[in-house]
Amino acid sequence: MVQKIIYVPVLVTLFSYVLVQFSYKFTLKHPYADLNVEELITKYEYPVQVHHVTTEDGYILTLQRIPHGRKSGPPQNGPVLLVPGLLQSAWDFVHYGPNHSLPFLLTEKGYDVWLGNVRGTTWSRKHKTLDPDKDAAYWNYTIEEIAIHDLPTIIDYILETTGRNSLHYVGFSQGTSAFFMMGSLRSEYLSKIKLMTAFGPAVFMKNPRSPVVKFIANNWRTGEILYSFFKRHELFGRSDPVVWYLKYICNDENSFLMNLCIHHFFIFAGDNYDELDTSMVPLTTSNYPCGASLRQIVHMYQMINSGNFCKYDFGSRNLEVYGQEYPPHYDLSKVKVPVALYYSSNDWIVDTPNIDRLIQSLPNVVKSYKVPLEKFSHSDFLYAKNVANLLYNIVIDDISKY
Repeated sequence: MVQKIIYVPVLVTLFSYVLVQFSYKFTLKHPYADLNVEELITKYEYPVQVHHVTTEDGYILTLQRIPHGRKSGPPQNGPVLLVPGLLQSAWDFVHYGPNHSLPFLLTEKGYDVWLGNVRGTTWSRKHKTLDPDKDAAYWNYTIEEIAIHDLPTIIDYILETTGRNSLHYVGFSQGTSAFFMMGSLRSEYLSKIKLMTAFGPAVFMKNPRSPVVKFIANNWRTGEILYSFFKRHELFGRSDPVVWYLKYICNDENSFLMNLCIHHFFIFAGDNYDELDTSMVPLTTSNYPCGASLRQIVHMYQMINSGNFCKYDFGSRNLEVYGQEYPPHYDLSKVKVPVALYYSSNDWIVDTPNIDRLIQSLPNVVKSYKVPLEKFSHSDFLYAKNVANLLYNIVIDDISKY
């Protein structure tokens, strides 16, 4: 099994390298694949605004706002901020379209929806002084910097723009990790949150069921050394050969390569063929993955390996940085905001025992809900065909209570 796991990334890398070296060109088949987030929202006949904010450490982030629905007038229920997972962007929340995607469903219920894009991703790849294509310093951040800089900046901007005192927060995977880090380190921001809604909360992730995730987590230090040696500070950006490869094999739902494409997703997050809409896979991969820093990805896999919710592990430098041998844990007891947790049985990254531990660690869990479908996987929180009926309608009802 381990040998097979090793062979897969090696073959992917070689094939990707060949595609790039020969400048292989192919046409994206989905008609919406070349659109950006705001163009896609407009194509779905919803209003959209684009906003830019700058963090304390100089990162320029893009937010997309859907101020109201097709049928609803001006928002009556206040702002909702949605923050996606690792290697994702606002695109992943909206590309499945009306009657399916949570942002559109929320707007039709009178909410003012804001879509977050954290630093280093396709739509937030700018800085006041640093060039992400030339300056390695741009990529010198972990998930914690997203938590203490990106999220507070976004929250303050939304509240100032809307004239509101608080908002609803919806996070998926890393979007939940960053929130709980913020709650631990900048707990003053919790007074600005009505309800934290967490999909597949990536906090405690000990013993993931995914063989690939487990292998990478067990070997994160080797991977970090290897990528650092080749000066690869950004991983899986839009020009990355691996991203080219995924776009190629996932481009045509009728191609024999589609099964290979699907396998790549399932081996990480869990399989669920019944809820997979293959016609949407080319649209998903046209903008996913969308980039992250090496340290950001390593930080996630460090937490998976240790099973703890903790700061970045600098190894031999921990004594210098933290004054102790191991990285400190984030204090979840400070996160006193109401939290609603949504999880599933077939999540290969965050399984039920880890959810149970999270429930015990948080002081104000107002709801823990397991999606009533045994095969519901980690990625299904955004991509399942019937996710609106299985989850989103319940989530919107829960949000309306706060």
